[in-house]
This record gives sequence, C-alpha cells and structure tokens, in this order.
Amino acid sequence: MKKNFNFFRGLTTVAALACVLFMTSCSDEPVDNSVSSLKTENAKAFTLANAETDFVTLEGKAGAFENGTRTTTAPGDDRGRFNITFRYLTQLTDRQLSVFESAAARWERIIIKDVPSITGTIPSAFGGVPPIVENGTIDDIVIEVVIAPIDGPGQVLGQAGPRFTRTSDGLTVTGLMFFDVDDLDFLDELDLFEDVIVHEMGHVLGVGTLWRGKGLIGGPDSNPYFTGKKANVFWNAEGGEFELPIENAGGPGTALGHWRESLLRNELMTGFINLGENPLSRITAGSLRDLGYGSSSVGESYDLPKGTPGVNIGELAKSSEVNGLHIAKMEEILLPIGTIRTAK
Repeated sequence: MKKNFNFFRGLTTVAALACVLFMTSCSDEPVDNSVSSLKTENAKAFTLANAETDFVTLEGKAGAFENGTRTTTAPGDDRGRFNITFRYLTQLTDRQLSVFESAAARWERIIIKDVPSITGTIPSAFGGVPPIVENGTIDDIVIEVVIAPIDGPGQVLGQAGPRFTRTSDGLTVTGLMFFDVDDLDFLDELDLFEDVIVHEMGHVLGVGTLWRGKGLIGGPDSNPYFTGKKANVFWNAEGGEFELPIENAGGPGTALGHWRESLLRNELMTGFINLGENPLSRITAGSLRDLGYGSSSVGESYDLPKGTPGVNIGELAKSSEVNGLHIAKMEEILLPIGTIRTAK
C-alpha cells in the first residue's frame, strides 16, 4: 500500500558517536581493508572541517603511484576502469555494507573509464579525522561514509556531495555521504534504502552539484534546462521534447540540483524517490558524459511517455499529491570546498 509523507526540515547538529575508520571499494578485486582506530576515549561528533565559502586549493601529483598508501591494491598506476572507494568512518552492518557496494556497482556500470589518479595528502571532510591519504594516491574517487544519529527518525536523512575536485577536469576526487542511522530501518521497510544511497552517490559524483560550475544549466532559474548534448540526446530518444528540464521548484537543494520531478517522474535523480522502481536512465548516463566522465550509453529500463514536454512550453502542471519519499527535502546537498591542482 502506498503512503504519503510530510516534508522535512533542515539539517540539525549531529549527535556524538565514536568512530572507527575502514576502507573498501566496489570491486571483485582485492582492496585494502585495514582498520585504523581514531583512538578517542569519548564519543566524537562529526563536524565538517571547512565550509563551502572557505575554498581550498591543494597541491598534488597526477598519475604515477610512488611510495605511500593507495586506495586500491590492484597493480599498475590505474586500474583501467572507474573505481569508487568507500572510507567508512563508522561501523556498518553487513547489510549496510552490501547496499553501499551494490549502489556503487550501479554507477560503475555507467562510468567505465578510468580518470587520472592523484597523489598527495588529502584531508578528511571531517575535523579531527586523519587524512584520506597522506603522501598516497587516490584512484579514482574516495567517498567518506558516516552513519550516525542526526535528529531522530522521520526528519533529516543526511547530507552528501563532492569535497575536492580536480583542476584538470573538474571531476570529484573526494566526497562524503552522511546518513541518520534512525531513518535507515524506515527506508528498508519501504524498500528504498539502496535507491537513496545511489541517489546521494550521484550528487557526490556531480549530478546537480557540479552542473553550475561546468556551465550545464541554461535558462532562468524559474524554468532551467540542462545544456549537455548527450543527456539531451537521450531525453529526446526516451520521448521528451525540447530541452531536458531541471527542477525549478522546492527551494535551495531541490531546485537546480535534480531532474524535474513533474516530468521525469520516477527517474532516480529527480528530487522525489517513488515507491517501486527508480531507474538510472540513459538520460543520467548521458549527463555524466556531459560532466566529463567516460561513461557508457547504458541505462536501466525507464518509461518516459512519448511527447513529454521540456522547458519550452508554458507553465508546467505540478501534482498536488505524491507517493514516495521527497528525498530533496530530507537531504542537504553539499558543493565542493576545494580543488586539487596537479603537476606531472
């Protein structure tokens, strides 16, 4: 039976929780799973080390791996394909670990081309936490994951976004995903846990968070559209007309950061996750190519009604009643706080 859900308020102070550090990646190849305790006697709150207004430029080295820590153990400078590595800052259950790995695999089926590794010292997103790598190499992206209390069940789900990007291509090097532990059982009951993880991972990779910086948003904020050619090819191929519409309602974090829910409906990167199927379509796959990733032109089965109008029509009808999870009202989308400048 479908349920209706209320909108949710903004992010509050994160409750304290002792943290343990893990590293893993989505792959059938071996990875470094060594555990490093953060050695705190008291519970520790996870607070962001920098605000988006404190933009930081780090120095690093592109490509070759020398001595130090690396985020994967596969041989060679790069693995030849795109690799998402997780750095777990809190203990996760086997079920939660499985969901994160499965979610990453959905993105790795789309992003298939390796990006240049970066060697250097790259800090954690959280104050008081050791660097992600210290004189080490990231191949290709590391996402820090925290599952801890935020504000109790049914309110704020969490926050996610890129942290540092490359100056060479503007793509994400590190990011974070922070979830309220008190909401996860509810998401499992709705069978939406993995979809939520995939959705937030998309923001870390750049969906909605890197669009503006890449010049991929056109039109006025009242009626924006995505300017990337590849995504628009698939928007039209799926049955859409005119230009691919970006969300224009819902306020900061919803508008300009998702596909338009009233038109793209159950596509996973709209601001509303529906009960039932929420596919990553060829439209989203194409948008990753437009961002600069080496992506394949594949997507999960998606049914967009033929003739769905894009932004070139008049006022768009909006449904007054929806069924599912208004993810954009439960998340805080973060923008990059820095870039990593690389030298050969």
